[in-house]
Amino acid sequence: MDIKTKITALAILAAATCAAGEAQRKVMVCMDTTPTSEVVRAQAQASRMFAAIGVKLGWRCSKSGSQEAIVISLATRAPENRKPGELAYALPYEGTHIVIFHDRVSKMAPNQVPSVLAHVLVHEVTHILQGIPRHSESGVMKAQWDSNDFAQMTWKPLPFTDEDVDLIQRGLDAREARSLLASNHVQ
Repeated sequence: MDIKTKITALAILAAATCAAGEAQRKVMVCMDTTPTSEVVRAQAQASRMFAAIGVKLGWRCSKSGSQEAIVISLATRAPENRKPGELAYALPYEGTHIVIFHDRVSKMAPNQVPSVLAHVLVHEVTHILQGIPRHSESGVMKAQWDSNDFAQMTWKPLPFTDEDVDLIQRGLDAREARSLLASNHVQ
């Protein structure tokens, strides 16, 4: 191996080591229901989707550090006043609560509930983390998924757009700043 190849290999190894060593930002998420096997599989997939962008989800019903947990309610039936086709909603300005309509997720994709539920979890948690009710033209933050999106979910997660990731990071910065301010007022 010549010196140029060795230097290139060392540079690649160093970059990979640095990337692997970067701390993931942690977010606590609490589901207010006893998880079924499909919910546990959805949580695992949602965790992998967020891990790919440097965010680690903790699925415990407790506070971690100074950040408040995101609370997810899994409603068995959607209220009649919700829009047809709406699978869930988040309260991004409030910053904590999400409601998922399990009956609608099950009807929408009866053979792929864990995968679709994972995407709904990621979509709504993203709204909370970004702190705004925006949508993207494509990917997991698309306003309404079509049949192609549902088909893709079965074999590969819908991606975050670069703007989604940037807004998540900014939202996490804002959450951490609010949490720090709140903890300073308590002391």
